Amino acid sequence: MNLLIEVKNISKSFDDLQVLKNVSLKVSPGESVAIVGPSGVGKSTLLRIIAGLDKPDSGEVIVKTNKISMVFQYSALLNSYTVAENIELALNGKKMTHEEKHQEIYENSKIVGLEKYIDYFPDQLSGGQKKRVSFARAIAHKPEIILYDEPTSGLDPVLSTLIEDYINKLSHEFHVASIVVTHQLSTIKRTAKHVVMLCNCEIVWEGTPDNFLKSDNPYVKQFVEANIEGPILTGLLE
Repeated sequence: MNLLIEVKNISKSFDDLQVLKNVSLKVSPGESVAIVGPSGVGKSTLLRIIAGLDKPDSGEVIVKTNKISMVFQYSALLNSYTVAENIELALNGKKMTHEEKHQEIYENSKIVGLEKYIDYFPDQLSGGQKKRVSFARAIAHKPEIILYDEPTSGLDPVLSTLIEDYINKLSHEFHVASIVVTHQLSTIKRTAKHVVMLCNCEIVWEGTPDNFLKSDNPYVKQFVEANIEGPILTGLLE
């Protein structure tokens, strides 16, 4: 099996709080994976470990490319930089002329429909537009992997659908592997080919989106039905 990412028995704690315990995950080139579960179960921590932003306490992460980008939950744009300058951050260190950079910035902003806004600052943009800028910055690096941390967080259903469309567009047109951390059932259904559910520090279920939505697994069932009663710790719901 040709793998792009292999996570082997990862464990991670913050002080006395364990958030991941012996978690393993495999991702193939071009594959779309959703990591789901209630708040506080280590989804974003796992994503940051895969990205190399955090280190596990034990276990191993093998990423067979250095072409990896991340779209953060709150876009992570620099407010004093224009859209163009925020996208250009992904091009720093590349041997390109000023004209080549300008063209690359324009082309990437055009992919997400923001070519008319390249001279705007983040505080002049809507929440959905900011998300799309972070997408343009992510693909400017020509990645083989894009990691998304709650990409539809704080967006209404229409904007969420738009962002999901862009996740699919980048996945299909650029054949990148995608890992999407999400709580949204629509994002799971519309963007993923494989679903991994985390709870109580461990993977409690994995499979296809269709099987996820109709699973009798008590963790999955409680999550999908948004039911207070079930094995998901009450403390995670408070």
